[in-house]
Amino acid sequence: MKLFKVFALVCLFFFLIGCEEGATRFVPVNETDDGSSEITDDSDATDPTDDPTNPTNPTDDPTNPTDDPTNPTDDVDPTNDVDPTNPTDDVDPTDDEDPTDPTDDDPTVDTDVNPTPDEDDPTPLTDAEKCANAGGTWSSWGQKCYRTETCDPKPVNSVWNGDSSYKEYYDVNVGQWEPGPAYATQYGDGEPQPCQYVCKENYGPINNQCKPFCSAKFNGTDSMITIASEDAPSIVGLDSWTIEAWIKQSADELPDYQIYPVLRKGTSTSNPEYLLSGYYNGSQGNGYGLTASTYYSYQQYGNPKNNQVNATLNTFPEGWSHVAMVYNQETNQYGGGWTTYKLTVFINGNLAKTGNYSGAPTFVPNNEPLVFGARNSDRYFTGLIDSIKISNTAKYTEDFTPNALSADDDTIAFWDFSGNANDSVSDIIGTPTSIEYSADCKE
Repeated sequence: MKLFKVFALVCLFFFLIGCEEGATRFVPVNETDDGSSEITDDSDATDPTDDPTNPTNPTDDPTNPTDDPTNPTDDVDPTNDVDPTNPTDDVDPTDDEDPTDPTDDDPTVDTDVNPTPDEDDPTPLTDAEKCANAGGTWSSWGQKCYRTETCDPKPVNSVWNGDSSYKEYYDVNVGQWEPGPAYATQYGDGEPQPCQYVCKENYGPINNQCKPFCSAKFNGTDSMITIASEDAPSIVGLDSWTIEAWIKQSADELPDYQIYPVLRKGTSTSNPEYLLSGYYNGSQGNGYGLTASTYYSYQQYGNPKNNQVNATLNTFPEGWSHVAMVYNQETNQYGGGWTTYKLTVFINGNLAKTGNYSGAPTFVPNNEPLVFGARNSDRYFTGLIDSIKISNTAKYTEDFTPNALSADDDTIAFWDFSGNANDSVSDIIGTPTSIEYSADCKE
């Protein structure tokens, strides 16, 4: 019993000591603290959310002067530059903010408060979507983007040498359409290709057009057209005649001072019944030449005579040239009168050279073929011959302006080479060798 009383007295002693210490620490609110008190707590007894035992309260930051204890969303991230007037500020403390957003205070980053996707981080488009945006069709099998284009219109008198459309492909990595073919501007002479055309039969390509064949092309190697002697026109017995042609040669392909015939009646090495040559380089570089000749005998002497006229030019006539040889007899009254026989060469309508002979010559025919573009199996002409015409009259006796040739009432034979070697007046059949026909013609 005594032990219990001692224990109770000890407890009372310590209780009284504790009450006295608490009483000395209490300062009434209406009294001034003289600095001797030990008050260090700044907690607000009126704030039910203030817990002085919880220093990590997320709604209260004693170090932040802009802290708003009434805003439960403020200062989730105490390191962020907060706007206490913006209730949506810093909802996501990890977000990069948008400098164009006036409600966002950090211009260095972009905000995600706006639910629309970020423009600086779009979802990548698929190749098929890129193709569709470019107006193409996506081939999932070939993994290519393409569109179908229609070829430009083809010329009249032509047919397609391939498809009339083509596919153009889009490079989805580069973002541009690859160039297509040069459409409808080329003559297809090989394997069929899209947008290539070929001219119809007896038509040829000229300046992206298909025009009728109107000239024969001689390659200078083995090209020739042969007409049998019995079918060839003869000038024997005619008082006057004209042989003319339109020809086109290149100056760098001319032979050196040798006769390469446009036409020659006779395949032997001498004495042609008639001959008209193409251009050749003059002797010792003296300009250019062109030859016309006939073969006959003088009646009073009976000896054969080759009447040959060699015309010369200082300047080579580029492009198409009209060449003509004209045989004509003229009667002169001086001294009782006599007949002069003239063989005249005209080049592009200008009188180039004349050979005069008196007496009554007798032309000597031969039984050899008429050949265009060669002498026989040599002296091959290089170039184009548009047309050849033989008339039974002297068509030209003075300078004139030449025109494209056509048949008329004085025509004995006319070849226009419109896809064949046949004469259109007398139905003379020609046999071509290595001849191509062209739409390059004298207009």
